[in-house]
Amino acid sequence: MKPDPLRSLKLLGALSIAVPVFIYLIFGAYRFWEASDVPEQRVNRSLRVAHEHASKVVASAEAMQDRLLDQLQGKSMAELRQAQPRLHALLAERIRGQPQIQSIWIIGADGHPIATSRFPQAPPELDFTDRPYFQAHRAGTGGRYVSAPFLTRTTRERIMDLSVRFDGPDGKFAGVINLSLLTKYFEDFYADLVADEPGLAVNLFRESGEIYTRWPRLPNQPERMGASSPVLAKVAQGVPTAQLRGVSSTDGQDRLIAYRKIGDYPLYVGTGMNISAMRADIAKDLAVLFALGVPPFAALFFTSRFALRRTRESLESADELERETHTRMRAEEALRQAQKLEALGRLTGGVAHDFNNALMVISNNAFLLRRHVSDAGGRQLDSIGRAVDSATKLTRQLLAFSRRQVLVPEQVRLQDRLPEIKELIAPVLGSQIRLGIDVAPDTRPITIDLAELDLALLNLGINARDAMPGGGSFTISARNARPDMPGTIAGEAVLIEATDTGSGIDEATLGKVFEPFYTTKPVGHGTGLGLSQVYGLCQRAGGAATIRSVVGQGTTVSLYFPAADGESAAQPASAQAVDRNLDKSVLLVEDNNDVAMGLIPLLEALGCSVTRVDRAAGALEWLAARTALPDLVLTDVVMPGEMNGLALARHLRDTHPNLPVLLMTGYAEQLDAIEKMGFEVLPKPCSADVLSAAIARVSAPGVRPA
Repeated sequence: MKPDPLRSLKLLGALSIAVPVFIYLIFGAYRFWEASDVPEQRVNRSLRVAHEHASKVVASAEAMQDRLLDQLQGKSMAELRQAQPRLHALLAERIRGQPQIQSIWIIGADGHPIATSRFPQAPPELDFTDRPYFQAHRAGTGGRYVSAPFLTRTTRERIMDLSVRFDGPDGKFAGVINLSLLTKYFEDFYADLVADEPGLAVNLFRESGEIYTRWPRLPNQPERMGASSPVLAKVAQGVPTAQLRGVSSTDGQDRLIAYRKIGDYPLYVGTGMNISAMRADIAKDLAVLFALGVPPFAALFFTSRFALRRTRESLESADELERETHTRMRAEEALRQAQKLEALGRLTGGVAHDFNNALMVISNNAFLLRRHVSDAGGRQLDSIGRAVDSATKLTRQLLAFSRRQVLVPEQVRLQDRLPEIKELIAPVLGSQIRLGIDVAPDTRPITIDLAELDLALLNLGINARDAMPGGGSFTISARNARPDMPGTIAGEAVLIEATDTGSGIDEATLGKVFEPFYTTKPVGHGTGLGLSQVYGLCQRAGGAATIRSVVGQGTTVSLYFPAADGESAAQPASAQAVDRNLDKSVLLVEDNNDVAMGLIPLLEALGCSVTRVDRAAGALEWLAARTALPDLVLTDVVMPGEMNGLALARHLRDTHPNLPVLLMTGYAEQLDAIEKMGFEVLPKPCSADVLSAAIARVSAPGVRPA
């Protein structure tokens, strides 16, 4: 017998009321039960944020003090007082853009200030011998000292002091570097942190109970925690972090409290949630939800009468909507991943510029030191050189991952390179997966960008790891390819194979794996760019890539590359002899003082006379005032001012066509673009050998400048 349509409609109408009411009741019960867990989550989350913020502020202050300590350590009082104007300028520059810092003071062993960031001339009448931090450092307690909160004598601002001692030439106490942090800075951060967290309080306090700052503020907020504070009781027991429930000694509220110590300092960050207020808010939310839910429930009851007739149409529409939604999600995910890669590229490009500048300072100074040290010291300089090479390689790998590295193909012996890459891939695979490297002894060299090769094999390792959640093996092998192999390219070729014992890939999916943004992983767990990068690497190198797989047995990705001529890799340019008698006059345009101070003696060691300016405008003024032009202009690309190094080079090409220009940059993505404009450009860092060869080549007689 066919079911009664009317009976079905009546049942549907009843369920349209009963089911929402039942769900509401379950939701209400769950919310009240959740009230015991939500405060804990919010307290811990806020504590993590506040603790990380305070830790970073303290770490930044430590780093600033350490840099100053390096400059003051071992200096006499007379030297420091004579350098007061320079010290004031240095301190003022250091705190610029640091809103958390109120001031920095350099105080002599007699307790009187030597220099400060606040005044060009430190008030000599000020005496800091009564400050506890000064007394502690003079007594030789060691380490950094964090003061209790207090008001400054000059501006009446509430601050906390972080101080460290420095010693004179005799190794004895010479004074204190004191950095004052504004407690208002922490208070503003806590105000933003708890803005959307009703009932939450955040404070910063000292081990002895003094409160640096608290938010929300209280009408009669005490200066320190009470003796009955449950937090101070735990701190007194030496517990660095804890979560407890008790009555706050500052506002008398029943709170779930958590605190955590900041490093080795007597500083603590605490958060607390008002339990009763939390539960009242939940009850209020449920009441509002019920009031708002009644009209929709009533409407749902009446509209359910018409639902049966349109069920089929609705299902068809839902299927179509699901397909469109899935397509849109894929497109949006692809766009997000592209935006992530672009953002990552911009970030790593900027990091690489500053990092490469630092590496150039190190490598140049190491080269200069080598000329003045004994053979014993040379071993340390060799170690520095190896570290610079390793850091340069790391920068290239980061830029390759973000698609910001200009390709630098070089001839590579896989017998040497593949064993080295084991250290890169093994941590990614984890301890459950065995990694094997097998390279045939007669394998021919290939010409390829090393950073791209490392990234390709790393991507294959990540895919293998994801395909073997329970463990397995991943093997990278290399050998000369036979002509009858599938995917073999024309001419002699070298084959690199990456094989795993994972879950495998079915036939329907296998033909799409090299497509950009195609992935079988859930949304958010894969970019779909790993295998496409591998495929692109092979294409750019003149090779090919294939894949074969058996479900349940594993996958093998085969990379074919043209075999290079010769049996060993070409020697890099840095291996060439350094020309130490260039006999050139060089105008150096470099805004970074550290880089310039390393380049000038290096150029002089190569037989050059050097004039340095820090802006393109300064270079133009210097050239305009000269009757004889230098042999060469060596300029950085990225510089402040209206004209950067590239604009300067263009201008000189128009105004002084016979003046050679050599550019340097730490942004890898600029190298290719600048070379296409016809300019000679060197990457940072570059060795003395490369710099010497470039100067000799660009400024050689008869060579037309760019």
